[in-house]
Amino acid sequence: MSYGKISDMSNKEKKVEKKNLPDERYDEKLFKQAYKAAKEAREVEKKTKQKKSFLKISLLISIPLVVISITLLLLSFVKPKSEYIETGIYPKGTYLVELKQADVRENIEKEVSDISISALSGLVFNPQTGDILFEKEIHAKRYIASLTKILTAIVVLETFPLDEVIEVSRENIPEGLSWQLGLKKGEKISVENLFKAMIMSSYNDTAYIFANAYTKEGYEGFIKAMNSKAQSLRMFDSEFSNPAGIDQEGNFSTAWDVAMLISGAQNYKEIVDTVSLGSYTVNWSSGDEVISKKIFTTNQLYGVNPYSKGFKTGITDLAKQCFAGYFEYPNGKSVMTIVLGSEDRFTDTVKLERYSRGLLR
Repeated sequence: MSYGKISDMSNKEKKVEKKNLPDERYDEKLFKQAYKAAKEAREVEKKTKQKKSFLKISLLISIPLVVISITLLLLSFVKPKSEYIETGIYPKGTYLVELKQADVRENIEKEVSDISISALSGLVFNPQTGDILFEKEIHAKRYIASLTKILTAIVVLETFPLDEVIEVSRENIPEGLSWQLGLKKGEKISVENLFKAMIMSSYNDTAYIFANAYTKEGYEGFIKAMNSKAQSLRMFDSEFSNPAGIDQEGNFSTAWDVAMLISGAQNYKEIVDTVSLGSYTVNWSSGDEVISKKIFTTNQLYGVNPYSKGFKTGITDLAKQCFAGYFEYPNGKSVMTIVLGSEDRFTDTVKLERYSRGLLR
């Protein structure tokens, strides 16, 4: 009997024990771990989606920016040719002189009779104030020879980058043209070298080569640009029909207008730097050969007059001798001189410079 009860009790206890055992299909610890892992997975997925959205937005923004940047970079290599010329816009900080009668007029009245120059027209002015210190037939229209190349130089600088290489074309160059650098058809020369040969040594063929290389309407377009620029410089009594200044109908100016021209040219560093040089070696290529030539300034006051800072000479049969000069003094003052139709341009200029220097003391 006792053994049987003991056996019954054991079965009940076994049932109770079995009832309190955890369900094998459910493990709380594993569930928590799984829940935590699922939560972390959702967070990772959420962050991944956010990253993908951010990348998509970034790409949508950055791709157009990259395209625009590349486009601007490519456009930076494309140099505008003639549009700048025809608008009459000047370099930043441009100063154009306003000529006016000087306060020293009484001194001029007294002393001007002592100044005798051979030039048909003459003008001296203070480029800082515009005061006219000397004048003679300043509004008479005259041939100005290679002073024309100052205007040509301005158009060149506003059209061509200095490092551009030009292939020489000899179209439009008059037969028998005097004073040439001697470039041949098909030879190649940089704008900088050609520019220096034109403005420093005044070679006539260089001006025609520039005009032939003008991309907008060619040679005729270049002449049109010269006249447009002359008007923007207030050269209202001038007209130009060729880029070198050879004697030709429709190519004339006045002493007053030349004053406007050289005042405007002072705003171009390349011109100012070049006219102050005494010599330079230009190079160009002819096939596989590199040709070098040492050129010299035509300004005979260079190295002679300590105040001379250049400017430009000119001479033809009809224009006679012409010279525009620029002089700077230790006191910070300066004068510009112009003689047209002179028999002895440098002697005339020395007289005018010495006289004017005395007025500026």
